[in-house]
Amino acid sequence: MNVLVTGVSGFIGSNLASYLVKEGYYMIGTYNSRVPKNAVNKVIPCNLAAEDLKRTFDGVQIDAVIHLAGQMTGNYICDYLDNTVNASRKLIQYAQEQGIPKFIYISSIATYGETNCEVDENSDRTNLDDYGTTKYICERMLEDSNILSRIVIRQPRTLGKKCDLSYPWLPKTADKMLHNETVYYMNPDLMYNNLLYADDFSDFIQKLLDKEMEGFYRFVLGAKDKMKVLNILQCMKNNLGSSSQLIEREPTGRNTCYAIDTSYAERYGFQSRSSEEIIMQFCKDILWEKENA
Repeated sequence: MNVLVTGVSGFIGSNLASYLVKEGYYMIGTYNSRVPKNAVNKVIPCNLAAEDLKRTFDGVQIDAVIHLAGQMTGNYICDYLDNTVNASRKLIQYAQEQGIPKFIYISSIATYGETNCEVDENSDRTNLDDYGTTKYICERMLEDSNILSRIVIRQPRTLGKKCDLSYPWLPKTADKMLHNETVYYMNPDLMYNNLLYADDFSDFIQKLLDKEMEGFYRFVLGAKDKMKVLNILQCMKNNLGSSSQLIEREPTGRNTCYAIDTSYAERYGFQSRSSEEIIMQFCKDILWEKENA
């Protein structure tokens, strides 16, 4: 199977492409500015929002699309509209015109906005930020398309090899612990499973590629069990051998997603590690990369 992955030079895209290449898929990766270093079969520089995609992919056989590329952060809604919404609209339209039968869109748990309870695929959306709003618009564009198999993955905090430790909460906390800096936290007793290991994500994507599916599907992923926030931090500290001091602060700001019901995805083959297993493996990855830098 020939699989197009957009945003292949990013953390999730590079891990996914490398995983699927090993499983025997022919991987075609696109990137905008950062040249990918992972082993894909074919690499195509492409600005999805600006280019003629028929010309860009002329002569390239594509059996499935996995769309990861998009605006991650920004100060202006127009940036998200250009780099997320318009880029996705053009790619979805291209897939329709070419008769590509399967399109997997990697969305985000940010599409829930503020939450006060466990979420699933049908949970309400409240006070979304620009990122979450535009991600949800892309979900709806795919849902409304006539592509045979339309799949949305609402991605949680994903950890794994070569993870960027500058953002968001857990990777940034790991970096502070590596430098034995003080770590401030909130809601110590909050039960949390908004995390996933990159290889478990890739395994589920492979199952979706192989499964015959027609229509629209939406899945939200997460760790297979919940763990208190303070216990997650203590586990990370112990496995990194850190001397960081953990100090509690009063909760401030938006209450974003923390608890996820993954039972629907499990019906389609999703299997995740426990929260503790994810943290332990992530710490092993970090220490290995530090020793071999």
